[in-house]
Amino acid sequence: MKTPIRILPAAALALILSACSDDGDSTSGNLTNLTPPAATETAGETSNDEQGEQGEGESTADTPTTTDGPNPTSAESTDTTAGESTSALDPCDACDANAMCEGDQCVCKDGYEGDGQTCADIDECSGNHGCDVDAACSNTPGGFDCTCNAGYKGNGFDCEDIDECTQDLDDCDPNATCTNQDGTFKCACNEGYEGNGKTCKGSKEFGDMCEFNSDCESELCLVDPSMCTITCTQAVANDCGAQGVTGLCIEAGMDLYVCAGDLTFGADPDDAIIMNDGDQLVRNFQTVDDADLFLLNLPAGTWQVAAYPDMDDELQIEFYNPDASVIGTVMSPGVGMPAGGNVDSAGGVFFAVVRNIGNSNGKYTITVNKQ
Repeated sequence: MKTPIRILPAAALALILSACSDDGDSTSGNLTNLTPPAATETAGETSNDEQGEQGEGESTADTPTTTDGPNPTSAESTDTTAGESTSALDPCDACDANAMCEGDQCVCKDGYEGDGQTCADIDECSGNHGCDVDAACSNTPGGFDCTCNAGYKGNGFDCEDIDECTQDLDDCDPNATCTNQDGTFKCACNEGYEGNGKTCKGSKEFGDMCEFNSDCESELCLVDPSMCTITCTQAVANDCGAQGVTGLCIEAGMDLYVCAGDLTFGADPDDAIIMNDGDQLVRNFQTVDDADLFLLNLPAGTWQVAAYPDMDDELQIEFYNPDASVIGTVMSPGVGMPAGGNVDSAGGVFFAVVRNIGNSNGKYTITVNKQ
């Protein structure tokens, strides 16, 4: 520990200097070197004795503020702040996002379970959820939804049956009867129809009278004449006869051809398609009441169609429009004499039937010429 250096008052210093001068050992006038180096080092410091003389809690204006030692005021501030920070921790900060803080305690919200700091969703649908017996339960975060099953209506907690039949919500065929059932309905084909109730086909066959396509087994009903029919092709002269039914093959719609009428002449190898001016075909009557069908597919114009029988036979020619309606009939004026007529065509298909009306069978020739 350093020994404190006392700074003497000026009067005392003068006495000391005077004493030294009397001894004759000092050089007068060299006063500036008398101040010890230590005095400079401790300049501004206050000795313990002087601090005592100043008294506790007192200070002078010349006393410098010391910054080397600890600052009591700062320490107190630090302690106070630390205490306040510790007391500011809120236990509710540890609660799960799906929890509430009640009285400094974390409690999971309805629909969740756990200790409050960790909460997991409860699957209500795995237990007694409260949905109607005819409803489906869907779990949601923190809750659940109830939805009535198909065929039922309501809010999911209370569902009632829907009568699809009376509310036109069924998909039964027009020719079927709808019967309501719990949560659903049943379709059954009416009498005279066959199917699963949602698709019903009529049991009527070719030639039977009908009103709707569904009346017919083929699902094809002609309006005029009103009859069930089947499809055919005009690529064959007598396709309807080849299929074992009556009538002529007419065009009923775009790319739709059906058999119409009750003409009967059966399938015959003498039937033919005529498409050219000047065509001349030789045919045979197989029996005394045989008839041969000719499908004429010619350009627009007036066409003469004639048939020449054997000398001992008679025949007639029947003409039909593209829709199978009758144009007219011409007969041989006598035995061995030809029959024929002129047909004004708009172009396309018309029909001619050569029928034997004599007492014998034999050959005949059919000719087609544009007029």
